[in-house]
Amino acid sequence: DLWEEIRVLPKGIQTNIQEDCRIMMLSDVRDYVESIELADHVYMGSLPDKQEKSIGVYNSKHQQEYKTALGGPQLVSYGTKYVTLLIHWNNSPRESEKTAMTAFDAVKAARNVTVNNQLIKFIQPLYEPQDVGKDDAGICEWVIEMAVIYEKGKGEKE
Repeated sequence: DLWEEIRVLPKGIQTNIQEDCRIMMLSDVRDYVESIELADHVYMGSLPDKQEKSIGVYNSKHQQEYKTALGGPQLVSYGTKYVTLLIHWNNSPRESEKTAMTAFDAVKAARNVTVNNQLIKFIQPLYEPQDVGKDDAGICEWVIEMAVIYEKGKGEKE
């Protein structure tokens, strides 16, 4: 448990971490994606029934380097959550690509969006939407890799 590990830290640092450390969860990103109302279904972690016109939201499997503020965690002002969107649309390559590009435009335009009491400062796509072909049922799929930059703490020295 994270809070058990924090309890072994000196008292002043414990308090700062608990008060200033906000963590963006995959469920927060999923709820944001649902709020832009592009898909009939938005899932997190898996696409159970693989319904058409769905978007799956996943933690990115790409490795990213760990970053922290100079001076320690109490000075951190933002965090980065790496996420993969799977656009699972229909059997039309044209409609599927159009939806992927619309989703891409929507996420890259996000600025200062609050979802579940978390402030998304902006979303940085890591590259253009990628056509990953069709699944076994012939449904076109596209992937968007992105970094969600969110407010994490005060970023101020006490």
